[in-house]
Amino acid sequence: MLFNKKKILTLSILCAISSTSFMPSTYAQEQPKEKLDNYELEEVVVEGKNKSDETYDDKYIRTGGDVDVITAEDIEKHHYISVADAIKRLPGVEVQDVGYKAFEYGYSNYQASVTINGDSRVLILVDGKRISNEANSSVSAEHNKSQIFALIPPENIERIEVIKGSAAMAYGSDATCGVINIITKKGEYNSSTLDIGFGSWGKQKYSISNAGKNDKLSWIVSYSKDKRDDMKYVDREYKENRTYYNSGYDEDNTFIKLDYDFDENQSLELMHTYKNTFGYYPIMAPDYSSKAALDEAIASGKFNPNNNGYDKLPQDDPAWNRYHRWWYIFNAGSFTKNRSSNYDVKYTFNHDDGIDNYIRIFNNENRYYMDRNRPKFTDYTKLDYKQYSWTKDQAKGINLRWGKKLNEDNVLYTGFDFTNSTFTEHSYASYYPTTGVFKHGKLSNIERDTWNVFIQDKMQFNKLTITPGLRYNYYGKNTGYSISNKDKRTDYDTDSYSRLTMGLFTNYAIDDNQNIYASWSQVYNAPYAPDIASAANKLEAEKGNAYTFGYSGQIGKSSFGANYTLTKFDNTFGAFSVPSETDPELFEKKTTNIASDIQAIGINYGYKFDDNWSANLAYSHAKSSIDKKMNTSKDASYEDLRNNLHYNNKYSASINYEKDKFNTGLDAILYTGMDTNYFSDNSFLVLDWHANYKINDNLTAYLLVNNLTNECYETKAVAKEGIGALPMEGRNFMIGLNYTF
Repeated sequence: MLFNKKKILTLSILCAISSTSFMPSTYAQEQPKEKLDNYELEEVVVEGKNKSDETYDDKYIRTGGDVDVITAEDIEKHHYISVADAIKRLPGVEVQDVGYKAFEYGYSNYQASVTINGDSRVLILVDGKRISNEANSSVSAEHNKSQIFALIPPENIERIEVIKGSAAMAYGSDATCGVINIITKKGEYNSSTLDIGFGSWGKQKYSISNAGKNDKLSWIVSYSKDKRDDMKYVDREYKENRTYYNSGYDEDNTFIKLDYDFDENQSLELMHTYKNTFGYYPIMAPDYSSKAALDEAIASGKFNPNNNGYDKLPQDDPAWNRYHRWWYIFNAGSFTKNRSSNYDVKYTFNHDDGIDNYIRIFNNENRYYMDRNRPKFTDYTKLDYKQYSWTKDQAKGINLRWGKKLNEDNVLYTGFDFTNSTFTEHSYASYYPTTGVFKHGKLSNIERDTWNVFIQDKMQFNKLTITPGLRYNYYGKNTGYSISNKDKRTDYDTDSYSRLTMGLFTNYAIDDNQNIYASWSQVYNAPYAPDIASAANKLEAEKGNAYTFGYSGQIGKSSFGANYTLTKFDNTFGAFSVPSETDPELFEKKTTNIASDIQAIGINYGYKFDDNWSANLAYSHAKSSIDKKMNTSKDASYEDLRNNLHYNNKYSASINYEKDKFNTGLDAILYTGMDTNYFSDNSFLVLDWHANYKINDNLTAYLLVNNLTNECYETKAVAKEGIGALPMEGRNFMIGLNYTF
């Protein structure tokens, strides 16, 4: 085993030196340096990209890798409404959206989710702090650590670094496919900004912020509101504009960040973010093609869902889908509420040659509430029953980081993290108005402590940079209980999980403008308590290896590149129907270990025609394969359909123009490879356009048009809901003014 690990380390180094056959990336990843100091290349700026060597992580933490950087300037030009909106155009990043703000906690089918290089295990950081809860996952069906619904609005973000593949041991052994690293703004000079926008479907967006610096104190304070009525979409069957009933929302955000510099080496930072989202909950869009048949079935008495229940019908019975896709459209008033409140206190005790040594204490809290109304299908004015869910997840802990530049060619970096995660829920309680009966739903209370420690050494050998690293991960026992709505109690006192993992990250500078990079890291990730409770047998932690290879360069006015990632899971989690313990002829859904490979490629090209015009082209593809480790039913599971429920290829292009007071850009995304058993077409082309005009030094006017051609499309499919169940927004616009004073 030791021989194999040494062999892998050697192969990784050789790959970094010899992989000259790879094509380049959109910008140079790890610029050549004779010393580990700043090194500037001839500037080739491409919209939505940033030179990697300008970021803190690339100088001291990360080595090589495929990294895209979205800057504050990019955010201002495009007026992104969320982090998901900002990153969805990047190659290798897949954002599957449902078209509305509401979401059902714990169900990936009915909320936005993100994958990188085909893998849903995306780690999200805000200023280096994890945004996750180890007691439970908000999208546990995909084993996703990300909580993209809880992230701060883009106007408070300095930059977003999207790392595809592994690039540093500091990010974690569970960051299997990549990291979204969000860096928040800091007050640098005195200014205030007011932004007001109006658009389609009653769209209103307001934000106001004040930033400043006075001697040793700097600050930034902001408030924003984003609201919209029911949206419209293009119906797949009739190609007509339809109203997505019950899809409006109202969201408020506040952001406060205070920094005090005691001296050149010591500083104190306080940060608080608050997000309150009210979203009407439509679940999915109706199937207009079945409405007439459904009305006829009800009128003739052939189908009475109030007596029989649609869930008792075979799902291949046409009446099932007709009812299932229509009942909720009359449940006006169903909604979800989410409140995220995060606090951070960070004390930097030393700046060692530009490296921040700090300790941070944090408390992240998310509260979620759902109120869902189900009407009587024979009398839409009366309720059959109401369903409620309450959820709270909280993660509090401490981060410690210490780094030192041992010499001009060697940076040592280490850290320690401890997190106490708790999860409390009362889900799917039901109230029946006609009888006054209230039935409690599932009750859960789970707690888990986790900690890890890592060390890595970034070493420069002329043109070759090598960063080996070690990380010890400890996932404590899940403690607590769960009571089902049938009063079946499950007590949690699970095993703890721990392992030492290794990684090696390399970069080789061919010349001043070209680089090749390669990395290998071991994957380790413990299951959540619900996974363990529903396991078919003893559930082992996820284990595997992740590999990344790539080439990036700039030649003249062109920037170009390619990358390949392979994640091989010896053990991961899958939900399958397995033989029942009481009756082998019956099957029940259980979680079990499976083996899985995920492969992804990405190709980027950018060209700067002159001082005014620039363009980008990109292509990305990802595919998963699985190997079941136990007897399962022949019925399709989520794992079986892994490659069918999303697009398999993404082509993106943009052309941008900027001169004097005016800038504009057209973004295009072509999704292909969709399975028409679940999507309304096998490919979709979506065009977005933005324009900004600087009226004077303080005032800028802007106009956005999204889905310019009014495309009928989906980015997400749910097998049981039928084709086109989650349509995206039709053509819409927003016009606004941004005033700085």
